[in-house]
Amino acid sequence: FPLRIISDLLGLPDDAFVFCCFNAAHKVTRFSFERWLEILRQAPDSVLWLLDYGAETNKRLAGYASEHGVDGARLIPAPKLANTHHLARYPLADLFIDTIPYGAHTTASDALWMGVPVLTMTGRCFASRVCGSLLRAAGLSDLICATPEAFVARAIALAGAERGLLNFHRETLRNGRDTCTLFDIELLTRRLEGLYAEMARDYSAG
Repeated sequence: FPLRIISDLLGLPDDAFVFCCFNAAHKVTRFSFERWLEILRQAPDSVLWLLDYGAETNKRLAGYASEHGVDGARLIPAPKLANTHHLARYPLADLFIDTIPYGAHTTASDALWMGVPVLTMTGRCFASRVCGSLLRAAGLSDLICATPEAFVARAIALAGAERGLLNFHRETLRNGRDTCTLFDIELLTRRLEGLYAEMARDYSAG
């Protein structure tokens, strides 16, 4: 089916900029959610596509959004699907916006594999730095923000004045998927084998 028909079936408006985050519910902190709401307030022609966290949680999130000046209907739940079908719908999103401080790991890899740029904020712990490492390996290090303010401002810009740059990032992902470091499995294998060999030599040397 054409993406437009699929978009209609999933409840995504044709004329809206689609932010998405398919991270698990336990990663969606109040701090993350409030940053997202600020983005939605300043990008009025946008929606936020989230995993369907269940009726009760979805209702609470929509209610919190409405209390903070964002129509709860702009939060659109994505029903959980088998992974093949889940990946297939990713290209309907324009930009993946990460959670803070526990960022995207596999979900970021999925988005990048399907050609959807990811915006993240790096932190000081492992869980908040994985997504940044993935972006560097995919050649998109400029989508790594250092502060919450920069994260919000960059998301708003990419949905508006910097839309052309966002499209460039999408093309970069599509064209480089088979050659970028992130998805170069043979290179990863060689480096991992090299580490094992080094460990073996160190062990033999005492």
